[in-house]
Amino acid sequence: MSKNYLREYIRIEYKRMLKSFGHMLLSIMVMALVIGLGMAGIGFIMTHLTDYEKVTVAMVLPESDETDTLRALSTLIQMQESVDEIATFTYLSRQEAEEGIKDGSIQAAIILGDTFINDVMTGINTPAIVLLPSDTELNTEVFHEEVRNGISLIRTGEAGIYSVTDTWISGYEMVISRSDMENLLTDLFTSKALDRSGVIDEFSVSAFGEDSIMQYYVASGYAMILLFFGLMFGNLYAGNDITVRKKLRVNGLGAVKTGIVRILVMTSMVFIISIMMICMILIYTKVSGISLGFYFEPAIIPGLLLIAFSLSGFFHFIYSLSNIEAQNAMILILSAILMAFMSGCIFPMAFLPEAFQKAGMLMPMRMWRTGLSQILFSYQSFENVMWLFIIGLIFGTGGIICQIRKIHS
Repeated sequence: MSKNYLREYIRIEYKRMLKSFGHMLLSIMVMALVIGLGMAGIGFIMTHLTDYEKVTVAMVLPESDETDTLRALSTLIQMQESVDEIATFTYLSRQEAEEGIKDGSIQAAIILGDTFINDVMTGINTPAIVLLPSDTELNTEVFHEEVRNGISLIRTGEAGIYSVTDTWISGYEMVISRSDMENLLTDLFTSKALDRSGVIDEFSVSAFGEDSIMQYYVASGYAMILLFFGLMFGNLYAGNDITVRKKLRVNGLGAVKTGIVRILVMTSMVFIISIMMICMILIYTKVSGISLGFYFEPAIIPGLLLIAFSLSGFFHFIYSLSNIEAQNAMILILSAILMAFMSGCIFPMAFLPEAFQKAGMLMPMRMWRTGLSQILFSYQSFENVMWLFIIGLIFGTGGIICQIRKIHS
């Protein structure tokens, strides 16, 4: 008899939940649209916060046979991605460059001597003169930092070549000749200098972790939509719910069994919504031509089920706090907003005050967002999997305890 009641109870819960879903479908779609647009707007702003206005750099070349070679060399330098993102070269006389620095139309000037190339080829350290204004803006400071980095790289290469020269002068035997070693080090230096953008990309540290900015906010918006989706489950915990539960208890369906059933029902619905959202993301990226590095694979299904279980346990706990459905829904909304701000969904946690970072580390939203990011764009870590399961288990158990107290009160 108990099995019949359990099967009928599961059917009724799905029926009530689907009825709520039908009534709230429009609200859910509007909510998802608002959150999606909000995340897209924040992602756009964060992306362009890293963009700087290009500086205009005057190249002052000597009027000699070396002019064409130096112009070709400077063009090669400007074509480098790290240079092209922050600077535009123009060719002026020294007087025009100095006047441009004074009136602000030029943010930097590089002056090369008449025998610059010949000196470099013969081992003479003839410096290039770099002029910068005394009062620099942010974009000029960025260019200034690139110049300092370039100087450091050149000095490192020079040190390697000079060490070979000093070794040869001191009379030590070498496996290869001095000239071959110097040429080898020069080639190595040149390859590293030209590929410095790859070195920067390889060792870059970002507040967004391993994700791109777009991936980060896709995962954040995804987590927020699923969390707010929990509002549709409020109808399962209506005002007469305790009376129904007491009658079910007489037929062998206590708070533990009914709680587990509701968590599983909510888990299945959150999972279905997750699949629908993934399909929408795939359609959008296909139409817009945007690449997120994401593909639908069967391997992501267990992760989505785990996320759905973790969220459902949280929903069961929130809606079990009191007998007033509206009050519980308000708690869910407020907790969702608070967690979104403090768990790094709006701005990365590295941007937040230290107190917010410590509090955000304890919030389940951080694990949901991180879990979704790993599911969609990389691989689930065992630690995160365990935390997602523990979060769902703790909140689900807490909700069952609250329901037991209500039935016996």
